[in-house]
Amino acid sequence: MQTIYSARIRSERETVWDIHVKSSLGDMLDKRRDVALLREGAAVIEWGEVGKLDPVAGSSLTLTLLSERDREFLWLWQVEVGTVRCDVYRNGSLYWSGVLDTELYEEPYTWVSDYEVAVTFSDLAVLDRLKWSGEGLWTVRGVIDHCISECGVNVSGLQLQHSLCSYSSGNDDTPIDLSTLKVNAANFYDEDGEAMTLREVLEAVLQPLALRITQKGGRLWLQDLHSLATKAPTRQVEWLADDGVLGVDKVYNNMKVTFSPYGDSKLIDGSVDHDDVLKGSVASTTFMTGNNWNEAAEGFKLTYGEQDGLGLTLQNGAKWYRIDSVWSGSDEAGVLWAYRGSTAYGYNTLHCNNSMPRAMQNGQCVAVPIITSGRVWVGQGNSIYHQLKVTLSVLADVRYNPFESEAKENEEGNWQRLKDWVNFAYVPVMLRLRDANGTVLYHYENNGVQESNGWEHTAQNSGWVAGDGAWGCMWLCYYDQEDRKSASGLGGWKKNRPIIGYYRGGLPKRFTAMGEGEYIKLPPVAGWLELEVGRGLYQFDYKREEKDIYSRLRWLMYKAPTIEIVKADGTKTEQNDVEDSAWLLRAAQETLEIDTSVGTTGTRRFLPNCKGVLLDSNASPVRTLGRAGVNDRVERLLIGTAYSQYGSRHQTLGGSVRLLHEMRALTDATSEGRYMVLSEVQTLVEDKSEVLLCEVSEDNYEGIEWENN
Repeated sequence: MQTIYSARIRSERETVWDIHVKSSLGDMLDKRRDVALLREGAAVIEWGEVGKLDPVAGSSLTLTLLSERDREFLWLWQVEVGTVRCDVYRNGSLYWSGVLDTELYEEPYTWVSDYEVAVTFSDLAVLDRLKWSGEGLWTVRGVIDHCISECGVNVSGLQLQHSLCSYSSGNDDTPIDLSTLKVNAANFYDEDGEAMTLREVLEAVLQPLALRITQKGGRLWLQDLHSLATKAPTRQVEWLADDGVLGVDKVYNNMKVTFSPYGDSKLIDGSVDHDDVLKGSVASTTFMTGNNWNEAAEGFKLTYGEQDGLGLTLQNGAKWYRIDSVWSGSDEAGVLWAYRGSTAYGYNTLHCNNSMPRAMQNGQCVAVPIITSGRVWVGQGNSIYHQLKVTLSVLADVRYNPFESEAKENEEGNWQRLKDWVNFAYVPVMLRLRDANGTVLYHYENNGVQESNGWEHTAQNSGWVAGDGAWGCMWLCYYDQEDRKSASGLGGWKKNRPIIGYYRGGLPKRFTAMGEGEYIKLPPVAGWLELEVGRGLYQFDYKREEKDIYSRLRWLMYKAPTIEIVKADGTKTEQNDVEDSAWLLRAAQETLEIDTSVGTTGTRRFLPNCKGVLLDSNASPVRTLGRAGVNDRVERLLIGTAYSQYGSRHQTLGGSVRLLHEMRALTDATSEGRYMVLSEVQTLVEDKSEVLLCEVSEDNYEGIEWENN
């Protein structure tokens, strides 16, 4: 940025203030000149009043400029946020910086020259108009630095002054490095993918840690109340007038902190809405209720083609399809690999030259990927409490109309062959766990079960294996639970069941109780989970003979590839918000409520994909942190801080003081204790601050009456 306007103010105490308005717009450099600042209130910096636990204490600078000609500064209202900045120097050193707030511009309309224009710059206000765009795991420090860099302010760095420590050190003299704490960027998007503002993101990482960010003295400061009350350097305030006021800060009856971990049992959901697929497309084929032109009733209409933005990646010839029901089936959508219409009447076909692809040939799996899910984060969990459930609906059918009963005109003979020949069917899939760079850490294998003559899943025939795998290492299995001799696992829409090998005997009760899906243990480490579905089928009959059903198949379609987290017994689970509450001062009336979206687990059993859980440098959930010699979940530490500040009366002092140009804890000659600034208005030409100060106490958790544990 280059300076376009500049001015110098010499205060009543001979402080030299240099003010530079800068722009990154090259065509604005012709506006460069020295600005005549009006002497009375020409430059004022204000920190608006915020509560002691508010995480962001922004500030603004208002310059009163003299417009020598009509609408000289009107262009400032028309630029993009961040393209104009003001830097203030105190005796040659950077003191304050902020960008032009274009939404706060106005000027007199009736004058044509030599009139006043108030222009406002803000340091953190622009965060309300910028959206988060990050992905993956971020350190807390990285999130803070990113938000600040997007503000466009010119500061010399972030000064850390806090007492939050790790459980392992347990030492208040060694604050934890915020670069060792991580958060999942997915936490900053809602269920519809809408991103938080950067202001909301910054508050989300600071609020639960009881940290506050503010600018003063050319730096951004990050501190907590305990460090302010115990460690921060002090400065005694110098009162300038007889306008001082002594008061008391508010107190609260009780406090409740609600932590929303943002955990969903559904990790991957590949289902699509019928109305979102191939809108406006003309049906590729109309299917009758039977394979006979004399039957006038249309069963359904099939449309297929390519489309982006539906959550799955299709390749190697797979297409999106939409079925519009007339008399058969139902309105639905998914992925079409192949179909074959009536050969007698020349209906269209797709990837079906009288033979569906075999997934196994000469003992080798020859599948290629046709469906790939998006990658989704799954953290470290315990398979004692949770496991993964993988399901995929498949329609592999020999009938001309797969939604009508078999009949002479609807492949009755081949339907019987399907039931006799395909008692065990398998679809090849790949389940991988990747790191942040996309490298495969682990893949899942269960082909040992598929190749066996039984149903047992052991550490030897199934589990997570380091590195990448090859097609054929994992299968989804389709069979009739009650009849694996004269019934098929295919025909119409079917979901996979827990994988078995060639086994016709009785199955354990848990197979029946757990129902559909392949149940597998959680990955051994945290990472990004990805599911791929491969082309083709492998099948055999009740004698383990592979007969040629492939050339008789007319349909191979897929829908709703899904991975969800379930309990260890296979039943559904959900993640609820966590509430902590305690009494602060029973004699008070008001309740203090804070909602947080970043937090710690303690001993609670959170879902391993909770996006709001703090992680350590190894991406393991952080259970507790420490402050003031106490180790606990950050939600309870936050309540402890509130108890220390709002559980008893604290003095407030207000009035005019000598300008506070440093970030210090403040003291008063006639009062004990330390004070913090709740609000401040600095008039630079007078070297004066109008302040509201509040007494602060070090954190003390003794005597807290918890309402729950």
